[in-house]
Amino acid sequence: MAKIKKIFTITVLMLLNNSIYAESNLDQVLVSPGQRSVTIFDSLSSVEVITADDIQSLGYSTVDEILSHSSSINIGSNGGHGQTKSIFMRGTESNHTKVLVNGVELNPGTLGVPSIQHISVEMLDRIEISKGSMSTLYGKSTIGGVINIITKKNTGSNEGKIYVGTGRDETNKIGFQKSFNFNNHNLSINFMNIETDGYKAKVASTKNHGYENKNIDISYNFSAGKNIFDFNFYQSDGNVEYDSFGSNLNQDHKDAHLRLAWNRKYDTSESKLVFIQKQNKINQSSFGATDYTHTENYQINFEKNYYDLNGTNTILGALYTGEALYELSYGTKFNKSNAIIEYYSQSEYYTGNTLFNIGSRYVNHSLYGGFLTGNFNVGYNLSNKSKIIAGIGKSFRSPDGTDLYGYGGNPNLEPEESVSREISLKYKINNTSGLVFTLFNNNITNLIESDGSIMQNINRAKVEGLEFSFYDSYSKFSYSLDYSFINSRDLTNNVRLSRRPSNKLVGRINYNYNLNNTFSLSTISETNSDNSIYDSNRLGGYTAINATFLRKIDKYALQFKLNNVFDKKFRKAHNYNSEGRSYNVSISRSF
Repeated sequence: MAKIKKIFTITVLMLLNNSIYAESNLDQVLVSPGQRSVTIFDSLSSVEVITADDIQSLGYSTVDEILSHSSSINIGSNGGHGQTKSIFMRGTESNHTKVLVNGVELNPGTLGVPSIQHISVEMLDRIEISKGSMSTLYGKSTIGGVINIITKKNTGSNEGKIYVGTGRDETNKIGFQKSFNFNNHNLSINFMNIETDGYKAKVASTKNHGYENKNIDISYNFSAGKNIFDFNFYQSDGNVEYDSFGSNLNQDHKDAHLRLAWNRKYDTSESKLVFIQKQNKINQSSFGATDYTHTENYQINFEKNYYDLNGTNTILGALYTGEALYELSYGTKFNKSNAIIEYYSQSEYYTGNTLFNIGSRYVNHSLYGGFLTGNFNVGYNLSNKSKIIAGIGKSFRSPDGTDLYGYGGNPNLEPEESVSREISLKYKINNTSGLVFTLFNNNITNLIESDGSIMQNINRAKVEGLEFSFYDSYSKFSYSLDYSFINSRDLTNNVRLSRRPSNKLVGRINYNYNLNNTFSLSTISETNSDNSIYDSNRLGGYTAINATFLRKIDKYALQFKLNNVFDKKFRKAHNYNSEGRSYNVSISRSF
């Protein structure tokens, strides 16, 4: 704790020095929270955006590394390359955050935790992190929030890029991106492949754990008059080794989706019809292994957006989901299906300097019946540079298939429910600097936990905290500072929720000493946390620093990244290793 306070104090003193300043974040444009274009400043949600330029300049090599640089998110990790990662947003559970890839949910209906570790960062255009209850427009499993991962789609030119990278643990990457544009037709193709020998996942492991994965993303767009047709195909598949009681086993994985969309614009409204088919599969591939877990579903979504309906911007929508769940684990097998029908509406309207947003969503689940969720948000412009927002939201998460029917499952579980509240101040100090300060709390009932032998609705939880974000720039320097304090407690057992440190500080600084050369530093500091309510192990606090150098020469970009510069030893889960000092070198060429 003393180290965190020291780092926080030093960084604040740096920020108060007028010799350094950063690029404006509050003026960045969003698409995710309200499903319409709006700046972060004007949004009534708490949002962070990480762009392709951020990913390149800061040298992020995995999605979990990107998310770990949000002070609102803690990442749990069962080892290194390709191993399971967990997302704890604002102190909620790892299955309380919905992850989307190009608008399609990545979370499987069985395990509930999305496999972010298999997404290649080189093919990403941006990641938008929307914090707090997002149930009105995004449905169930949004108690913690929504993360929308958007791939690159160049619709302006016939550009391409080839990418080659190498690093520690015999890690090698190769890939390409290419766009084709002809009249009203736009086609984008992204491909990335990674192979690595990996490192030892567990403290007691005797062998490294290898990993290989291929990502392909194809997007096609065609416009005809007022009609726009979109096609997106995404797939990641590969194999990862893992430690099972001292033995090296391995499993195949596959996440894939097909998304077809039709959008028609009218003078005062627009209509959208979307069809989605997706699958999430894990198959044990070691000799004699038969275990697997599969999710397959399809969705049909119709949405109408009225630009001016009785003075409001109103969205009305209906969604049908057919879901099939298959699993065999430790001798326990199930084959179940669900049908989910949802109706939702959201309206925004201005009166004076105040913007109101109110929405509701009715979910009829074939297993649990009906649930009503929703939100009410209000934003007041104190001036053209400052805004205060407040909101309340209700969300729920139905138990996943493994909770209900898997090994140690309980078919009598009830859905988890939450009510969250927040109040936030956004202030643009000038054109190149700003800050955001937020207070929030979240009360969760019917929290699903294991009692050591079976899953039960045994807990109530309360999460409360604050977030502070500051960015600034001057001349060739830009930097940002993000801090969060989160108190996450299991009220039933009067203990802290596991793997969620109370304090987290994230800092970034870029030095652009000319148009073609950038040097960047990023740092993460976390205090200690409990590993689990079922043991007395503690995860220690740590501070890790990363450095990146990026040089652009004509059509080439050369990047060198040094992770964990001072080789700090820490763990994201008890008995699982984190990588020490490591390096990555990459080169790309545009054509």
